[in-house]
Amino acid sequence: MAMNCHLPIVNEPLRSRSDSAPSQNPAQTRMRLAFLCGAVEPGRDGVGDYSRRLAGELIRQGYAAVIVGSNDPYVSKTTMEQQEIEGTPVSVLRLPDAAPWGDRAREARKWLEAFNPDWISLQFVPFGFHPKGLPFGFGKFLMSINTQASWHVMFHELWLGLGENSTVKHRGLGLLQRYIILDFMRRLRPGVVHTQAEPYQMALRQTNIAASIMPLFGNIPPVNATGWDGLLEPLVTKASGKPPDRDKFFLAGVLGMVHPEWNAEQAVDLMHPLTEYFQKRLVLVFIGKNGLTPEAIKNLKLALHGRADVIVTGERPAVEISKMLQTLDFGLATSPRQIIQKSGSVAAMQEHGLKVLVTRDDWRLRGTDAPPEETSPWRLTPKQFSLLKTLPARDPKPPGKSGVQQVAGQLLESLSRLHL
Repeated sequence: MAMNCHLPIVNEPLRSRSDSAPSQNPAQTRMRLAFLCGAVEPGRDGVGDYSRRLAGELIRQGYAAVIVGSNDPYVSKTTMEQQEIEGTPVSVLRLPDAAPWGDRAREARKWLEAFNPDWISLQFVPFGFHPKGLPFGFGKFLMSINTQASWHVMFHELWLGLGENSTVKHRGLGLLQRYIILDFMRRLRPGVVHTQAEPYQMALRQTNIAASIMPLFGNIPPVNATGWDGLLEPLVTKASGKPPDRDKFFLAGVLGMVHPEWNAEQAVDLMHPLTEYFQKRLVLVFIGKNGLTPEAIKNLKLALHGRADVIVTGERPAVEISKMLQTLDFGLATSPRQIIQKSGSVAAMQEHGLKVLVTRDDWRLRGTDAPPEETSPWRLTPKQFSLLKTLPARDPKPPGKSGVQQVAGQLLESLSRLHL
């Protein structure tokens, strides 16, 4: 479905401005990109956080980038503002989800015409544009906000019902979501399409959509500090009742939402023999918004008594989360291995130097004979962990294949090919 097009490049780096539509300087000649997502409330929407961090990196590299949040439940009226990420201001248009789509389209078109992007990058997840994941008429909306720019589509999520064990309800909803996706793809005819997981690439290919893989980066920018003193130390001390000697503990962290299918006891059963052999006290650290009820946490503590302590940090600012990640020894994934590439939490842990144990292998792409086997030295299977002779440790040099700088470079390279 990809097509070639040739457009002039007339852009300039975005400078800090007041709350108004960004202007342009025709004398400059670098690409201009507008990211389109659902909500852009910092820390409340993963795709919005992703878009902000990517836009900030592009600006630091000398390109012009803005964001349109077209379905934002965190504002009650159209709002134009600057949002800062890693010291870089990004111009953002926020359109309330309660406003009629026609009104939002007029506001978005006016703002985008003032910015004059070369590319509009749709950061797509069905539930980002409708509470039930069914944004009917979305293709018409997209066409109405843009007349000149080329389209790029990044699929963070596809339709429901992709897995072999999907329910009948999810498969039915998935058919409607698939129809919506095919409709807007037919209308937009995007020049470049990306997704981050190989099963998603395969599913798109089955619908004649050619998508390239773009690795995911984390939404937690690393800072140069650790979070033992003042952050994790008092929590570990309270949970274990032991003196705060860092060397006596092995901290394994879970970042963000916990998938209900994940079995924490299974992960502890794998790690406990090795931590016990090296005379370390195992501690599970749940960082950020985890979705677990107080009763679930209480039951987990009772189930793990004698084998591991449990601490819950609660929601924290990104700077504190980065500090805590740099204090951990190891990471734990709650997503299935085959679609682990789409986990922003795993990406963030890896970017902070953590190897990650992936215990779930309960998802397969429906309708495929040979599902892809996603492997990485940074992501350990239960078998790989059981063969370890020593406890894994955080690597101060994280992998170079992901990260916002590498992703920004890959995106620019992909888009630039169509301008040559």
